[in-house]
Amino acid sequence: MKPGKLYIKIFVSFVIVLIITEILIFGLFVFTAGRSARSRIERYVNAQSTVVSQYVEGTIRSEPDTGLSENRSLRRLINDLGKIYQAKVWLTGPDGNSIIQSFDGGIPEDTPAFRQKNRRKPLAMGPHHSIKRGFVQYVYVPLKFQNGETGSIHLLFENARRDHPEGLFALGLLAIGLVIALLVVPVSRRITNPLNRLRDSALKIAEGDLTHRATVKSRDEIGELGRAFNHMAAQLERMIRGGRELTANISHELRSPLTRIRIAEELIREKCDRGDLEGLESHLDDIREDIEELDKLVGQVLVLSKMDLREAGLNLEPFDTAGLLSELLERHRLAIGHKALKVQTHFVCDSPVSGDREALRTALSNILDNAVKFAPERGLVGIEASSEEDGVRISVTNTFEALSTEDLARLFDPFYRVKPTQAGGSGLGLAITKKIIERHGGKIEATNTPEGLKMLIRIPSRPPE
Repeated sequence: MKPGKLYIKIFVSFVIVLIITEILIFGLFVFTAGRSARSRIERYVNAQSTVVSQYVEGTIRSEPDTGLSENRSLRRLINDLGKIYQAKVWLTGPDGNSIIQSFDGGIPEDTPAFRQKNRRKPLAMGPHHSIKRGFVQYVYVPLKFQNGETGSIHLLFENARRDHPEGLFALGLLAIGLVIALLVVPVSRRITNPLNRLRDSALKIAEGDLTHRATVKSRDEIGELGRAFNHMAAQLERMIRGGRELTANISHELRSPLTRIRIAEELIREKCDRGDLEGLESHLDDIREDIEELDKLVGQVLVLSKMDLREAGLNLEPFDTAGLLSELLERHRLAIGHKALKVQTHFVCDSPVSGDREALRTALSNILDNAVKFAPERGLVGIEASSEEDGVRISVTNTFEALSTEDLARLFDPFYRVKPTQAGGSGLGLAITKKIIERHGGKIEATNTPEGLKMLIRIPSRPPE
């Protein structure tokens, strides 16, 4: 399977960070542990150089009358030193030529002794050693012979040419880096696989499968993204289905007044054909009422759509909640008197509320319309308003039978009606009311109480930004 771009980005980014980290670790090793190890090696070499020089000088002094090249004890000592140190060991005279050596052949060409000899320059006096990449490769120690002449004992550690601590450490870091880089593969896939599933789910939803949901079980940020995606998909499904239902309900609501208008138009045409003008005015009045009903319905649909799209801005201003409720009650006075309803009010609003007065007027007017419209004759309508710590609490109760759980849950859906009624209405009032209250950062809910159906509204002192 071809790796995705995100997977490649994660892998490359991790490898870059890993390389930088290993470079820093290697540099830290070289400048700390490497220097410390090199210092300890130098001290050890200096001590061993002193011991070797004393052994060689002592062996030479033990046979003062024997020439250096004929001194068997000296030759045996140099051979033993070569075996002990696993190095090439040789003894040179004042001219730099090898007198005794623990190996066959000539002096290696890459040693300082060989270069000094070819340039015909004397070797420096005093212990000397060359350290390369952490290991001693070559050591020579000046010697004094009994006749006053000088020479040198040389040790060449050929194994040190291949073994370097920095190189071994670097190889170890490289191996660790490769292992970690390989481990990044499943880690990257663990990150990208849920994102791929989210992508596939988005494509399925885009193809029309609104019920599909992404399966993301992790509890990390990707899991939160998956749950947010599923919430978005659920909201999208609800909006699309709501839009379809809204279209169907609008079509149904428009059909009744249009049918009545068509019938009235046919009756008027028949009367005009017969020359009978009696009763035309009543048919025209019916047509006017139906047109007004259509205009009101279209206006409510437009308001609801603007609320869904948040196109309707809020004109915020402080207003008195109790004063607004009293004003709305006065407007419903005729309907209340017509049904002989008993009205109980209790207003205790100490602080004003900041909001869109006209929008809240519409919302509260819809609530009072429903309370008066659906209350039986001589029923009860109770209105309470009180200030809370963070806003105002309004409740409107009317005498009504207890509703089912489904009815309470769907009461604020557009065009939803609890049961057929002669009271009329478009079924959009409570839906618009809920949108207005929520735009102000408030909540509205319907509950059954012993007194009847209660609408409970909470509005904050100021809408959220």
